[in-house]
Amino acid sequence: MKLKVKKINFETGTTKDVIINASDAKKLNLKAGDRITIKKPESKSINDKYRVAILQIAYSNSIVAPGEIGIFIDTIRDFENNTEVSIKPIDPPDSFKFIKKKINGLKLTSEEINNIISDSVSGHLSPIELASFITGVSINGMDNEEMTALTLAEAKSGNIFDFGPEVYDKHSTGGVPGNKVSLIIVPIVAAAGLTIPKTSTRAITSPSGTADSMEVLAPVAFDSEELKKIVSKLNACIVWGGALDLAPADNILIEIERPLRMDPFGLMIPSILTKKLSVGVKKIVLDIPVGTGTKFPTPNDGKKFAHLFKEIAKNVGLEAECALTLAHQPIGHSIGPAIEAKEALTLLRDYNAGPNSLIEKSTSLAGIILEMGGKAEKGQGQILAKDILQSGKAYEKMKQIIEVQGGEPNILPEDIKLGIYEREFYSTKEGHITDVNNAIINQIAKAAGCPNSKTSGVHIFKKQGAKVKEGDIIFKIYSNSQSNLKRAEKIYNSTGGPIILGGMMIERI
Repeated sequence: MKLKVKKINFETGTTKDVIINASDAKKLNLKAGDRITIKKPESKSINDKYRVAILQIAYSNSIVAPGEIGIFIDTIRDFENNTEVSIKPIDPPDSFKFIKKKINGLKLTSEEINNIISDSVSGHLSPIELASFITGVSINGMDNEEMTALTLAEAKSGNIFDFGPEVYDKHSTGGVPGNKVSLIIVPIVAAAGLTIPKTSTRAITSPSGTADSMEVLAPVAFDSEELKKIVSKLNACIVWGGALDLAPADNILIEIERPLRMDPFGLMIPSILTKKLSVGVKKIVLDIPVGTGTKFPTPNDGKKFAHLFKEIAKNVGLEAECALTLAHQPIGHSIGPAIEAKEALTLLRDYNAGPNSLIEKSTSLAGIILEMGGKAEKGQGQILAKDILQSGKAYEKMKQIIEVQGGEPNILPEDIKLGIYEREFYSTKEGHITDVNNAIINQIAKAAGCPNSKTSGVHIFKKQGAKVKEGDIIFKIYSNSQSNLKRAEKIYNSTGGPIILGGMMIERI
């Protein structure tokens, strides 16, 4: 059947969807979700002549009339309005057979994994089919050879940068509020003369990602050529990876993993390593927070993952070191994009003003990178990292990064504005802080507006082990709207708050 293209000004994200009218679908015996090829007769190129898409059906002529095919702006960009095309149904690709193979608990070959990744990027596989793949991996896992093949296949699906023979990076498996350490680590490492092009994500389930906090200080969205210029000038950057076409296959899988709330190790390790390969990283430090609320409840869980990660990294040509870190309470005192940027900038400007947990975690991880880069002897890296931070060299490097990325290099912590609606909470009795609940902190911060509202966030005045008196301030919420502030307050009051206060007695029975 021949149809005329009707461009629809909507993006579908990672899916390659098109729409035809219900009457045309009936004639072709097609239903929603069927896979079709779209043929543009006048094209001489085989690659341009055939496109694969997933069919959706319109029951309103105002959306797509009979004789038309609705094509979303991000599905097939070079098909103009009224272009005549023909469509026909096709069977699922061979890669779907390989997905079934994984669901049945069988091992995939490198070629089969390459086919799955290639078809996910081209749109030959539907989101439901990819969800089946993710579920199969979640249930049955992947062995080392499969994870190695998946890492290499995902990396080849997008841009791969070359910033030289020695490129470094740090990554975290997440789970700790206020983990703003990259804003400290990158300038320390760069000030020591090592190359560290930090590409980061925006927050997915947390109140703030590195890119969210950095965006308070400078722009973070750059194309490939702009990134090359930034890194060539400073041997460093702190940017959002979403604008760089890094491993699009991995991004497609992540978008489907998110609503499924699945993040199996068989996909997590390739996801981390793929992004590092894409920016030319040769040596990486992996921060593995361990404790309640993280992916690794016990140190033993973290150790097992670390050994597996190092093995897969070696298989794909990366040198990796892993650090198990404490995750029982937030890093520093601030959670939220702007307030975390404010805390990081305060530390960079004045070593003595920074929270000890932020200093220790940042310099310990930076120290490992400095040792890997030959800037310090083994066991001496943290000493050098602290010296670079305390001397002001890291701050000067951060100012350069901010300026080259288009920000104001002389920005001061007090220039960073926080939400105008505030609520303070006070201790109702005297005692010691016995626990800090990270999950409740995240809930409150997100209810206040994080991460979409950069000025929203929370500040923790007292942490585990601190002595407090009745009436001492212990917690503060910032928000950009009264309604969000009320939502955050409600969570605090209904849970009793994230700051657990007690004496020596647990309970009287």
